[in-house]
Amino acid sequence: MRRAALALPVLVAGLTQAAPADAALRFERCGSYGFACGRLSVPLDRSGAVPGRVSLLVKRVRAREQGGASRPPLVLLAGGPGQSATETFSGGALGLLYSAYRSRDLIVFDQRGTGHSGLLRCRRLERANLLEAGAAAGACASRLGARRALYTSRDSTEDIEAVRREIGAERIALFGTSYGTKTALAYARRYPSRVERMVLDSVVEPDGPDPLYLDALGAAPRVLRSLCRRRCDWTPDPVADLASLVDRIARRGALRGRVVDPRGHRRSGRLTRLDLFTILVAGDFDPALRAAFPGSVRAGLGGDPAPLLRLRRRAFAVDGEPPPPRLLSAAVYAATTCEEAPLPWARTTPPDPGERHAQAAARAATIADASFEPFDRETMLRSDTLALCERWPHAPVAPDPGPGPLPNVPVLLVEGEDDVRTPVENARRTAASFPRSRLVVAPATGHSAIGADFSGCALRAFARFVQLRQVPRTCPRVGRLFVPTPPPPRQLGAVRRLAGTSGVSGRVLAAVRLTLRDVAEDSLTELIFDPHDPDIARGGGLRAGRYRIDGDNSLGMHGVAFVPGVRVSGRLKHFGERRQRGVLRISGRAGPGGRLVVRGQSVSGHLGGRRVTAALDAPQAATVATIAAARRDRPLLR
Repeated sequence: MRRAALALPVLVAGLTQAAPADAALRFERCGSYGFACGRLSVPLDRSGAVPGRVSLLVKRVRAREQGGASRPPLVLLAGGPGQSATETFSGGALGLLYSAYRSRDLIVFDQRGTGHSGLLRCRRLERANLLEAGAAAGACASRLGARRALYTSRDSTEDIEAVRREIGAERIALFGTSYGTKTALAYARRYPSRVERMVLDSVVEPDGPDPLYLDALGAAPRVLRSLCRRRCDWTPDPVADLASLVDRIARRGALRGRVVDPRGHRRSGRLTRLDLFTILVAGDFDPALRAAFPGSVRAGLGGDPAPLLRLRRRAFAVDGEPPPPRLLSAAVYAATTCEEAPLPWARTTPPDPGERHAQAAARAATIADASFEPFDRETMLRSDTLALCERWPHAPVAPDPGPGPLPNVPVLLVEGEDDVRTPVENARRTAASFPRSRLVVAPATGHSAIGADFSGCALRAFARFVQLRQVPRTCPRVGRLFVPTPPPPRQLGAVRRLAGTSGVSGRVLAAVRLTLRDVAEDSLTELIFDPHDPDIARGGGLRAGRYRIDGDNSLGMHGVAFVPGVRVSGRLKHFGERRQRGVLRISGRAGPGGRLVVRGQSVSGHLGGRRVTAALDAPQAATVATIAAARRDRPLLR
C-alpha cells in the first residue's frame, strides 16, 4: 500500500475476448519448492456488460504430512494493491511460511491484472512517480475504459471463490498481507461459511485506506516517542520537533539545500511538508531510515537540511518508484485504489482536479485541526492518494462486497509496533469485529510484520495459529537493530574521540567510523527495493563523495564525507563482516590525512605522520547483517 507525456498503449496480457465456459483447473509440476501450476479462466466482468476473460495463474504446494492435507488449504493474498502473489510468496519468503504447509496445501495465485494473471500495464504510469502520478493515472484510466472498474477487491473475492470451487475445498483459510488483508476481509464478508480461519498481517480496514492518512497521523506520535524512548538525548520531544518544522515550512516555504547524488555531484534540493510525511511513512519499510528521522528533523530545525534531503531521496525510492511490472502492476495499483478508497468527493464528480480538490477541502474543513497533527490539513490535502485519483473517472457505484456478517472463526491479526501506514490501532478496531480474534504486536517492527520482525515473535505466532495451537498474547521486548542517530556533526570539533585515542587524530578516527556506519545505513533502501542490480547499492555521501557496494559485499569509496572536511576513500572487502579488510585513505581540510589498514574491527596506520590504532566497534556490522537478511526475504517486506 502506498505505494509519466506521450500516452502509450495499454497492454493487458493474457486477456481474450472469447467467452468459453470456465476451464477446469489442472495442476502440473512447475519450478522449484514443490510447486504445481494451473490456470483458471474467469470472466473479466461477471455481469456480462464488459466482454473478455482473465486467465489466472494458480500455484499449489501440497501439504508435507504423510497422507496429504488434514486441514483446509491456506490461500495467500499479496498487497500493493497490484502485487504479484506468486512473486511475493517465493524463495525465502515461502520458507517463512514453512509451518503452514505441514498439514495444509498452500494456494498462491496472482490476482487479476497482476503478475501472470492478465498483467495490466499502463507504461506511462510505470514510469511515473507514484507519489505524484495524477496525470499518468488519468491517462491510464482513459486507455482502460470500462475495464478500469473491474480490478477491485470485490472482483478478486469472486475469483477466490472460483479457485476454491475448482480445488474442491469445502472451506479455506486466508492469509493476507497489507492490502491483501482488505481482500481477505471482503471474501470473509461475502462467503462467511467458506472461511475456516484468517491471518491478517498489517491490516487495511474494510473501509480503508484513508486518503487523508488520519490513522497514520494518529499513530505517528506514539511511534516516534517509542523510537526515541531513552535514546534521543538531543531532543526533549521528537513529535514537537516535527510539528515545529512543519510549521516553519508552512510559514517560510520549503527547506532548500544541497544533496549529493550517487555520482558524487552536489545538487540543489528542496523539502516540503508532504516530503516530510513521505519520509515518516517510508520508515515502515526501512528501519534505518526511520531511525535517522528524528535526528534529521532536529538538524533541519538547526539550519542543516542535508540529512532530510538525503532521506527524501531514499523515501521516494521506497514509495515513489514503481517496482517492475511483474512484481507490481502500477495500473492495478491505481485502478484498485481509486475505485475502493473512501475519497473525499462524490463518485459522480467529473475527473476535474479543481472540483475534486474543492470538495476534498470542504470535507477536510469539517475535521478537527488536532486530527492532522503533527502535520496540518493543507499537507494532507496534497496526499499521494488524492493526487493519484484526481483524474480517475469512477464507476457510479462503489464496489461493496456485501453486508456480511463476518464469520465467527479464529482470526490472528499481526502488526508491527512501528507501522504507521497500517497502524496497530487499525488492527484493534478490526479485531473487535471477530469474537475469536488474537492481536499480536511485534515490537520495534514496521510494515508486513511477519517478514520484517527479526525477533521471530510474529512468525512463531503465525506458525502456532495455523497449527491450531495456543498463540501467546504478547511478544517480549527486544532491542532495536537501528537506534536513533543524533543530528550529524557539522564540524570535526563536534565529534567525540574514539575510546583510547587522543587529539584531533582521535576525532578523525571517530569520523571514519561514523562514515562507515552512514554508508551501511544509507545503502539499506536500495538493497531492499532493487535487489536485482548487479551492485548491491550505490549512493552519495552526506557531505561529499560517492560509494558503491558490489555483489560480493565489497565497499568502494571515493572521497566520501559524513563529517565536513574528512574524506574517506579506498576499498573494504567483506564490508561489515568480522573478516572485513582493506585500506582507506583519509584526506580533507579538517584534520590530518593518511593511510589506514582495516582488519576486522581494528584499524591501524598513520594520520599526519603519526602512528594510530583503534577499535572501530563496527556499528555497521549489525546493519550489514540485517541488509543480507532483508535481501534474502525481500518479497514479504514489500
